[in-house]
Amino acid sequence: MNAGSACKETSVCIYLLVRIELIHAPGEETVEVPDRNLIAVLKPNDCCPFHDTGAALRQAADACAQFIGDSQRILVLVNDYTRPTPNAPILTALQPILSGRDFKALVCLGTHRPPTEPEFERIFGGKQGLSRAESDASAPRDCPSFSAGTVPAFWDRDRILCHDSKDKSRLFFLGKTSFGTDVWMNKQLLWADKVITINSIEPHYFAGYTGGRKGFLPGIAGYDTITRNHNMVTREGSTTFGLKGNPVHEDMTEAAKMLPRPVFSIQLSQDRHHNLLSIRFGDLFKSFDEAAADAHTVFAVPVKEKADIVLSVLGPPSNINFYQAQRAVEFARPVLKAPSVHITLSACYDGIGNDSFIQVFRGCSSPSDILQFAACNLQSGSPPASSPSDILNPNRLSTPDSRLPSSVLGWHKSARLAQIMQTSDLYTVMGIDDAVVKSVFMHPYKTAQGALDAAFAKLGRDARVYIIPDAGSVVPVLS
Repeated sequence: MNAGSACKETSVCIYLLVRIELIHAPGEETVEVPDRNLIAVLKPNDCCPFHDTGAALRQAADACAQFIGDSQRILVLVNDYTRPTPNAPILTALQPILSGRDFKALVCLGTHRPPTEPEFERIFGGKQGLSRAESDASAPRDCPSFSAGTVPAFWDRDRILCHDSKDKSRLFFLGKTSFGTDVWMNKQLLWADKVITINSIEPHYFAGYTGGRKGFLPGIAGYDTITRNHNMVTREGSTTFGLKGNPVHEDMTEAAKMLPRPVFSIQLSQDRHHNLLSIRFGDLFKSFDEAAADAHTVFAVPVKEKADIVLSVLGPPSNINFYQAQRAVEFARPVLKAPSVHITLSACYDGIGNDSFIQVFRGCSSPSDILQFAACNLQSGSPPASSPSDILNPNRLSTPDSRLPSSVLGWHKSARLAQIMQTSDLYTVMGIDDAVVKSVFMHPYKTAQGALDAAFAKLGRDARVYIIPDAGSVVPVLS
């Protein structure tokens, strides 16, 4: 500008907008983030197989044949529809070993609902076919496509059982852990001479990892056993990737060591496209430790700083329902500043799922009520209230339905969410009714861009952002 000019100079802030395409059921959406705000788009690690998986599968089958020996009654445990376990190649390899024996498969449902017909087909390796929405008239709309077709004839439906954690007539007592958990498990363990368990290993937000001992607790455990175990989630050490000093994991391990029958374990790790990367087999605990190390290499994504805003997109099977969607914020939790905003995008194509955590929030005026409830219960050691609003009720000790938090399964999710909400606001873009989302103190939005804009309005124009387009396959780890 010329020195003699009467005009005033003004500073102009010029920045670029980064356009990011997010793929999430039922469609796609493009969001814009100023480049000066975007720290990174966090993507899953690209990993090569840790070994020759074809050779490892043959070795596993040979070792399994030796393990079974002359035993006739074989129980095969498989994950349910909430895990992306590639059962088909494993079950195919086991078919010659099981042929001619009395064998059953038990679907490890924990407290989940029974599988739909297409989900049975997916679990047992049906051929690629119709999506669930196309093949099941009762299925919710906007379901993701997955493998479906006819369950292989070898797995006759009469051989397939589903665990029911609430049917006490099908459970037996094994003992009590050092954490005070009464261990009840499915009686099919007593029917079997030998047990084979097939699991995939992924990060788990309070057990450290899925798989291994989790196939038994919660997989085929009783409801009260699962609840007691899961309600240790607010204790120190209950974190994603955490094993040493994790009370939830250690309790599960103690329960698994009570098993009355020999177990042959097959633990799998996969990349984000569900391609096999490793097959670890043999001893339940050794194979789990080896597969967990593989999974850490796959899922742990190093980052150098925390963010004010994290936007996480869940894909199948993690986007099945509201109950499962919590993993998005839990995985992002280590890199959220205080204060911060986390945004979860999830189709929730099967609706809410287990709504017990929503019931726990009823009667609360804020998330802090949940934590006050927990503190009172854990300190008193007496049978406390069935809801936070009953804490000060003088008659609560004589009320017939007074219940410990350990008797309410949803408490563990509510308590974790309440902890996060002390420092982070939780925004959602989900296929869930706004009223339901608001009832658990979250903030619903119709679009990802709308949620991002609201987050910037709350935290300011300098807020720093991570985008995680495949949040079920990424756990950011501060380096």
